[in-house]
Amino acid sequence: MACIRLKENWEFNGESTYRHVSTHLPNYARPRFIRIKSAIELTATFKYRKVQLVEEGFNPAVIKDRLYFLDDKENLYVQMTQDTYNSVKNHIFKL
Repeated sequence: MACIRLKENWEFNGESTYRHVSTHLPNYARPRFIRIKSAIELTATFKYRKVQLVEEGFNPAVIKDRLYFLDDKENLYVQMTQDTYNSVKNHIFKL
């Protein structure tokens, strides 16, 4: 998962992000999830806070930020919904 903060007045574009990621990163290094945060939190030693992000996982019921997942069939990043999450948990949809 990658956690990013967008510039002011910018919108996330799943199609162009997919093109950029697939052009510049090998398949194993492409983030399966992209989480959009309004601010990136730092520790007292100026390191990124990752423990809370790991604990929250990719459940949209827990996460209040926008979350997108890599859909290789559609060739874009798609917003994660509760229905999609439930399909993944029940092994109906494979990421």
